[in-house]
Amino acid sequence: MARPVIGIAPTFSIIDGKSKYSLNPNYVSLIAENGALPVILPLVGNREEARELLERVEGLMLTGGLDIDPSHYGQTARHPDMIAPRERTISDFAFAREAKDRGMPVLGICLGTQTLNVAFGGTLLQHIPDDVPGALPHEDGAQHTIRIEPGTILARALGVESASVNSFHHQAIGDVAPGFRVSARSPDGIVEAIERTDHPFILGVHWHPERISSSDTTRKLLRAFVDATRGAWATAH
Repeated sequence: MARPVIGIAPTFSIIDGKSKYSLNPNYVSLIAENGALPVILPLVGNREEARELLERVEGLMLTGGLDIDPSHYGQTARHPDMIAPRERTISDFAFAREAKDRGMPVLGICLGTQTLNVAFGGTLLQHIPDDVPGALPHEDGAQHTIRIEPGTILARALGVESASVNSFHHQAIGDVAPGFRVSARSPDGIVEAIERTDHPFILGVHWHPERISSSDTTRKLLRAFVDATRGAWATAH
């Protein structure tokens, strides 16, 4: 059986006027080690370009990176120095919306989760320490547990009620976008995963599985994603 091809949306930056793509190679390894073929996607400027590229793959991974400009969800930036280039956000939004309309499996990681939420009408908490007083540390690789909502895609994928994850995000989900539900939270109430309720597999997690590639949680998550790109997820679940 041919391995499914999964497109990866890379990080994009502009430094001293020069554009640069970058990607942690562990994203590529995770996909390859779980039975799929990874392909790094270029940025796109619109849905038509996204459509042409996604016609050639079976799944989409939205990766981590800098912040989405809060103007996309009706707020003024409080940390403008941490905003991703406009080109990255436009591209990720186009890929996310096109993948959803195509019924394509999507796995969002950290920024990728925020992209899924904002692209479909949700908002973000711009800085957890400011917006959630007393919250657990969520930056710099902090470890904490998550509580997984029963009956969700994530619960079926991991087969557990709780898990230990890493954390590298200073922002979090605010208002959950229409069509999505929360599938996991940390003990302080911060949303750690969201998923679509009208799609076989669109899932976003706020932790970084590519940085804990040997964990059982990562293995199960990636296997479920790859199974979804083969069409096996809906059949088996």
